[in-house]
Amino acid sequence: MNSLLFIIDLPGNYFFDLFYILAFLLGFVWLLVEGHRRKYHFVAWLLALACSRFLFIAGTKLFTYSDAEWQALVTDFYLPATNDKLLFGGLLLSMAVYWPLKKLLSLKNDALDAFAIMLPIGIGVQRFGCWLAGCCHGKITMLPWGMQYKPYTLPHFHQFEARLLPDGQYYSLPVHPTQLYEVVASVAVAGLLLFFRKRLKVAGNLFMLSILLYSFFRFFIEFFRDAAAHAAGGTPLGGLKVVQWIILVMILVLGAVVMYRERKFSKVQAPVQTGPAPDLFTTLVLLLALVLASWSLRNWFTYAELVALHISILPAIAMAGVHIFRTVTVPRYRWLTAGILVVPLLLMSQTFPTEEQNDSAQVKTYHSFKVGYGSGDYYNSHDIGTGSGCSRVSNTRYFHQEYKVGGAGYAITKEKEKETLTYGVNVYGGSHQETDITHAPVFRTANDLTLFGVNPYILYDQKWAGIGGGLHLGNLFYTTENLQKEGSGIPQSGGRKVAVYPQLYVRFGATRLLFAEYRLADQFPSGLPGLRHQVSLGSGFGIRNGSYLRGGSTGPDSYVAGHFVLGQQFVLEPLYLWGVSTVPFATGTVDYKQRQFLLGLHYRFNFKEEKVPGR
Repeated sequence: MNSLLFIIDLPGNYFFDLFYILAFLLGFVWLLVEGHRRKYHFVAWLLALACSRFLFIAGTKLFTYSDAEWQALVTDFYLPATNDKLLFGGLLLSMAVYWPLKKLLSLKNDALDAFAIMLPIGIGVQRFGCWLAGCCHGKITMLPWGMQYKPYTLPHFHQFEARLLPDGQYYSLPVHPTQLYEVVASVAVAGLLLFFRKRLKVAGNLFMLSILLYSFFRFFIEFFRDAAAHAAGGTPLGGLKVVQWIILVMILVLGAVVMYRERKFSKVQAPVQTGPAPDLFTTLVLLLALVLASWSLRNWFTYAELVALHISILPAIAMAGVHIFRTVTVPRYRWLTAGILVVPLLLMSQTFPTEEQNDSAQVKTYHSFKVGYGSGDYYNSHDIGTGSGCSRVSNTRYFHQEYKVGGAGYAITKEKEKETLTYGVNVYGGSHQETDITHAPVFRTANDLTLFGVNPYILYDQKWAGIGGGLHLGNLFYTTENLQKEGSGIPQSGGRKVAVYPQLYVRFGATRLLFAEYRLADQFPSGLPGLRHQVSLGSGFGIRNGSYLRGGSTGPDSYVAGHFVLGQQFVLEPLYLWGVSTVPFATGTVDYKQRQFLLGLHYRFNFKEEKVPGR
């Protein structure tokens, strides 16, 4: 049985992680814009996003538990590990806590509607990852758009277990691409929500309509989805699946609630004004709960889930810290307090004055304070030998590299016509661990290293080109990209410890249109130890505020990164790297995931504008 479309040798698990993170990143940016448009208090909104995301991700995992796993959780206070996910479980847990959270943070009644359009968009993006990985797959089909999957994917495994594969069949039998059906359904839901957005009278109904419409399409897609592809709810019951009965109940209940609210209540036009700031006690409690919960469960969440959590939790921690600082310090002595706490100049936010028509050139200056976090979990090798090809004699060692790093920075930017000059300094610190896995399962003792560095730099940008450089100074370590060198001896490490390392940035092309760039140890909070070389292509897609998206390679691995300007004062800089490293052992080869994630949040302030004589 052959199909016109099939997947060959795609690393589906890595694409699943990539699209999972991308869905949460796009959702976070979307919700920040929505919060700004709806004039929510920025700190309250960030805390709400961080809490709701934590609960949503936890719910997608918890509701896949079997009876035995729930018993272990309740009686032994033990969280069984799981990679399964259930969308409706995440919605249920996050919605259960939404109302008290809304009350605590004094959010407006329409806060729930901010999630309405983002929900189907996020589901649609994530389903591309499911499609490539093979999870959530459909039933066997003879249709020309059926998808075939390679061995070690869920469709192939389920068909093998059911003894459906003919002798000599390498790929799975073609299955319905139900993941793509959901992508189409998500686009339809988003379009319908845009149509109804101005027609619904009651706050909160748009979000309920979003779940209702998605559930409606999902009910019919379930007829094409394989029961074995469910983490939970795939058991047949009365001619339908359990999940379909649940969906029917949701549709009936949500439909009745929406219609009742629309008929019972009249539309009230509330004045548009910024929501109140959360009180100090609420901010501290929520912040402490987020930090403790995410830290305590760090080994329960997968790497992709942790990245998705950090995208929302880290900005919430940073801005909540600023809010607490403003609340507990006396305005008259804030400069002194900030200097003592090494948090300079955060309270001088201004806006650009209105431009006037004259013959003088305008020089715009602003300062930036930034905080960031990075983590990596990857593998590399180091080979020492002589000769080449089949005659090469060498010793090769394979290393597992893990690091965590946090940092802060301060910079001054001057913009004059089409030129931009930025200079500043970053400081960072963290930990790195290297383990020799060559003779696994017997591992050598891990080498632990405390990282810290200071990074002064300068950047000069024009429309069609940019260049910059700097130095990293401190207790530094960088990993090599599967290094091969001539000589004799046994490699002792997959990297090198140094006290000084250069930084370089070169760009060709307009950032707003299309550009190519090379970076050497140039990534906030730090390009070391795992992001030395970056070669990428990017585009701002015509956006004029400086935002852009870029993707490229570090040599062995690929990455995608962004620079998103939110309003005038905030900049979000995420980077996610993925890949696969094949390590040979005596019992066979093993493919390991390569993963690194970095996130920076910039706060711009002290805006000034001065005139200089025109040219």
